[in-house]
Amino acid sequence: MNSKLRRTSSVVVVLILVLAGALVQPFAGNATAGPNGEGTLPGTWRVQVTPINCQTGAPLPIPSFSALDSYARGGTLTEVVNAAAFLPGQVTPGLGVWSHTQANAYKAVWEAFILFDTPPAVPGFPFKRGVQRLMRDIEVHGDQMTFNGSSQFFDTNGNVLAVACASARARALRMWMARTSCLSAM
Repeated sequence: MNSKLRRTSSVVVVLILVLAGALVQPFAGNATAGPNGEGTLPGTWRVQVTPINCQTGAPLPIPSFSALDSYARGGTLTEVVNAAAFLPGQVTPGLGVWSHTQANAYKAVWEAFILFDTPPAVPGFPFKRGVQRLMRDIEVHGDQMTFNGSSQFFDTNGNVLAVACASARARALRMWMARTSCLSAM
């Protein structure tokens, strides 16, 4: 009886491992492209964004700005912008998803909340309370990224207020922390 229970338990464990592998398999390998991790998106990138006119490609009157984009393995992303066009505390960090499309190419989409209207007395682009949705087509070559993207601004009812485009070049940040320094602090 004891050997039957062990055998049954072993079969159940093997089945669980096979099922877990089948569930994880569709996600394995999607986060990378190229040999030895070359051309992979996961990591943190320092981005310099230049807003442009979607139709003409001419720069917009909004100044260029920087951002930190973190693309996590598994397909999630966060972005924090340092744009003078937004007032302090006006926009939340962006949260979204990305996917590998082919070779060194990726797509990403995320949203950030605009928490309050730009006051009328403040010069510049008048942002309205609502949501900003960003979409990018990304190419990665080593630690260099280029992208073309668009941004849609929605009011609190979901109505489109404005559409903007941007292009950028970025370089991967190499933020390594020694594991021993993390462990010694505990």
